[in-house]
Amino acid sequence: MIIQINHNLDKERGIICAEKIFFKLAEQYKDEFSDLKQETNGNEIDFSFKIRGMKINGQITVNENKVVIESNLPFAARIFQGMIETQIKENADKMLSECK
Repeated sequence: MIIQINHNLDKERGIICAEKIFFKLAEQYKDEFSDLKQETNGNEIDFSFKIRGMKINGQITVNENKVVIESNLPFAARIFQGMIETQIKENADKMLSECK
């Protein structure tokens, strides 16, 4: 799964805002979302979490005008891929536009 979101923040601010994407989702879907872990190295954020008990991990890369979220979904989560992508993209768009 690859999600790309355009932004108009400088790179450093983009990294700070991107670090909040999954924290907001964890708050919003606290009954389904657990075990969030993130590690930031430069402009890359490695992440992992569980949604409905299924472990998802991947990486967020923050570039000058774009944030790219890449993740391999477990087979059992693929039936929810559309919903997962939509929720992540909507939350990321909102987070990046409000985080100035």
